[in-house]
Amino acid sequence: MMIYEAKLSFQPVIGQTYHLYQKRDDSYMVSLISPKEWGGSGPFKQYISSVKLLADHTWVEIGE
Repeated sequence: MMIYEAKLSFQPVIGQTYHLYQKRDDSYMVSLISPKEWGGSGPFKQYISSVKLLADHTWVEIGE
């Protein structure tokens, strides 16, 4: 899953929903901001998926 390659600029919280994006340089980044909150003009190449951190520190894709 791309989430394991993604850059995180914060400490994720178990059970919190995050949003995975592909950046313009084709790297991946996790954000607290959903695609809807960006208002359709986010600074990313594309939205990939919403994800949640589980208690065992693995990620699960949950969609939007």
